[in-house]
Amino acid sequence: GNFGNAHNIVINEDVALAYAVGSNTFNGGLHIIDISNPLNPVIAGDFAADGYTHDAQVVTYNGPDAAHVGKQIAFNSNENTLTIVDVDDPTDAQELSALGYSNVAYAHQGWLTEDQRYFLLGDELDEKNLGVNTKTFIWDFSDLENPKNFAIYEHDTRAIDHNMYVKGNYVYQANYNAGLRVLDISDIANGKLSEVGFLDTNPNEDTAKFNGVWSVFPYFDSGTVAVSGTDGVLYLTRPNLK
Repeated sequence: GNFGNAHNIVINEDVALAYAVGSNTFNGGLHIIDISNPLNPVIAGDFAADGYTHDAQVVTYNGPDAAHVGKQIAFNSNENTLTIVDVDDPTDAQELSALGYSNVAYAHQGWLTEDQRYFLLGDELDEKNLGVNTKTFIWDFSDLENPKNFAIYEHDTRAIDHNMYVKGNYVYQANYNAGLRVLDISDIANGKLSEVGFLDTNPNEDTAKFNGVWSVFPYFDSGTVAVSGTDGVLYLTRPNLK
């Protein structure tokens, strides 16, 4: 009963907390809910200091920044900044950093590498507003209070990027008219990514429009990847990766 619509709900499965983002509470920031009793969810805290959060990933941090190991950390895509928040105490969430980047248009969504040192970010509107090729922004998170966007991977397409998820040495991206794009991230430390596969569900168009592929799910043990199309079609594919 605390809010109506939200853009997304983020859950770290290590703890019984859900984080609604983009709702009509707390400036659209983190609305933190205790779901330990699923039949009686209760508000546990919030973070409103940096305004609207479009999407987020929350983890039990085990990355290279020793000062924050073991804490619940939220990595928020906040339209004009990438904002990192210590949510270990939901009643007293603390901002660690909030940074923009060159030609920011709409910091939309991103995902950590499995070692939690690097973060890949997509900007949903730079292709449409600036006429640039699809870009993936590569961040070094070795210091959560001083993250750095140290490289940008430029795709061959001009499609809008939307959602992406990391599994092992690959990131699986839903890039609207360019479809599913699979990138090898094994050389990310040097700021280098390489495309190793794709499934283009709309091969006759490569424009910066909101058509094509909306999201992906690469976490099945079988290697199958679920791809949701904006046309209401569910695509299932199994990339031939080593």
